[in-house]
Amino acid sequence: MTDRPILIVDGANLFIRSWAAYPTMSAHGYQMGGCMGFMKTLGRILTEIQPKAVYVAWEGGGSQRRRRLFPEYKMGRKAQKLNRFYGDDIPESEENKKHQLISLLGMLKFTPACQIYVSDCEGDDIVAFLCKGPFRQENKIIVSSDKDMYQLLDEKTKIYSLHKKIVLTAEDIFEEYRIKTHNFAIAKALCGDVGDNVPGIKGIGFKTAATKFPMLGNDSEILLQEVIDFCHSHSSESTIYRRVLESEHDLKRNWRLVHLDGSMLSADQISRVQHVIDTFAPRVDRIGLIKALVKEGVNDFDIEAFIYAFRCVSGLGSSNN
Repeated sequence: MTDRPILIVDGANLFIRSWAAYPTMSAHGYQMGGCMGFMKTLGRILTEIQPKAVYVAWEGGGSQRRRRLFPEYKMGRKAQKLNRFYGDDIPESEENKKHQLISLLGMLKFTPACQIYVSDCEGDDIVAFLCKGPFRQENKIIVSSDKDMYQLLDEKTKIYSLHKKIVLTAEDIFEEYRIKTHNFAIAKALCGDVGDNVPGIKGIGFKTAATKFPMLGNDSEILLQEVIDFCHSHSSESTIYRRVLESEHDLKRNWRLVHLDGSMLSADQISRVQHVIDTFAPRVDRIGLIKALVKEGVNDFDIEAFIYAFRCVSGLGSSNN
């Protein structure tokens, strides 16, 4: 089959969800739920979707460009820095979550999943670049529960909702929110994002946004300025419109914070992402994975089923072990 999709995994999102959903104790007496849950979920999704390639986008310490734009962005959320993983000298961490994440990164090295990490950027931006850049014409499925990803959906791009455990299309998102995915970034700018510490316009949620700004449901992509102009011409009709005008500067800032198209990546970061894609050769190292699991004291993980789930990956070479 030549029309099988590419799977693009929002690594941090899947790891955090697994951390809470899969409490797993290792033989050494520490939690490994985030690591094992990630791999179990990935294996299940691979079996269900049968993608021809797998890419995992990781956080790289957070977006410096967004923090310069809005210093309070994601304040209180410490982004994971994984640069030490890309060398061999990884000091042991007393923080369990960090330990699990480092373990997971190491285990995935023995699979045909291409892991992409670039310093000082967000995983979301890597996902956006993959969707808008090298894989623009490919059928692809994003694995995430993050609504920010909805803006990337189109006729070639779907999302596997980790919350609903189903694949959603752009049409499904419109049916739920009455907002077209190509206008979803504007809706996010209006609503804000509590998790990322991005304040929205008071009184506006997705339902209100769809009702007060029906142009968000247009088949054509609209500009943020069109929303602002609409508020000017209807300011006497609702306090919502007046609040938008009073917060015009913040709204424009919000849009720059939430909009995903890869533009937050520098030329050097893009070059590094492209290099990883161009040089990656999918392979399986079964023995390496077994050794990693034994080292972590994980005895109840179905290694054979996990490896078998990757049989769908194209160009899979033979293991050296």
